[in-house]
Amino acid sequence: AIRQCAYGSPQVFQVLSNPSDFSDLKSLMASATEPAERYLVSVGVSRPYPAQHLEAWLKAEPNSPDALLCYGARLLQYSWSTRGYSRGHEISEGSAKLFFESLKQTKEVLMRCTEVAPEDPTPWAYLIMASTWHTDDIETRSVYFQEATKRDPNNWPAHMHMTVALSEKWGGDNEDMKHFAEGVARDADEGSDLPIVLLKSYIEYWKYLDTFKEQHQQAEEFLNFEWIQERAQDAYNKSLGSPQHVDTSTSIFARYNASSWFWIVRNKDYLKKELDILGNKIEDIHWRWAGSEGHLDHARDWAGSDPGF
Repeated sequence: AIRQCAYGSPQVFQVLSNPSDFSDLKSLMASATEPAERYLVSVGVSRPYPAQHLEAWLKAEPNSPDALLCYGARLLQYSWSTRGYSRGHEISEGSAKLFFESLKQTKEVLMRCTEVAPEDPTPWAYLIMASTWHTDDIETRSVYFQEATKRDPNNWPAHMHMTVALSEKWGGDNEDMKHFAEGVARDADEGSDLPIVLLKSYIEYWKYLDTFKEQHQQAEEFLNFEWIQERAQDAYNKSLGSPQHVDTSTSIFARYNASSWFWIVRNKDYLKKELDILGNKIEDIHWRWAGSEGHLDHARDWAGSDPGF
């Protein structure tokens, strides 16, 4: 799934296709000067890129902010793979131990990255996720969010990860999460990717009721509240649906979360629109991350969208 890990970036695809050493990745990161670009590249290498090449890069250049960021992203993804996708009480004691040990190392690497790259919001954004998974308190997660947005007020990963950090699933409160995301959507610029975090918060709210609490009727009622659907559509119209929207390096993440929402509420027209744009740039795992538990092929068939493989 190298093509999908590249998220439509030819440059990331090239790096993933020929990972003989770290030189190509090093050159690509050197050219990624904007936070959105640095996030895209680091996320792209976080799953399939050989860890030994990142370790070799870091050994050769222990103070390289690019090496630290990519290695930190790789460790974060590795941490989750040690845990697995089951709910907390279903995780074995051994897996949980590996998970928390790996997260500890991940946070150390990312903190080192913040020291050598004091202007970069990206490691702070990743730290929100790492601290959420590590069950740090909400105040710690909020500090990381403030550090990221102090450097980049419109930082996509910081806002997305903070939305999840506030969720009840991860020790927060779903009403606080929803309130946070509503504020983001309200205050975001027309055409920004950011209003889509409201759709993400609604997905998290629904999923918690449906999957974690097994309150299926309440979950369905939440989705069908007229004001929920109206606010979600308004947020989409202000963001990806706005004539003023111009794709950035992080728009693909907004798009697969939006498409996940439209699948959950069975809005075929908007689902097809987003899936047509996404094409073959994502795979089922991205929808699992978005919250709709996969089913990407089913959604494509239902919406009549051809990924163009």
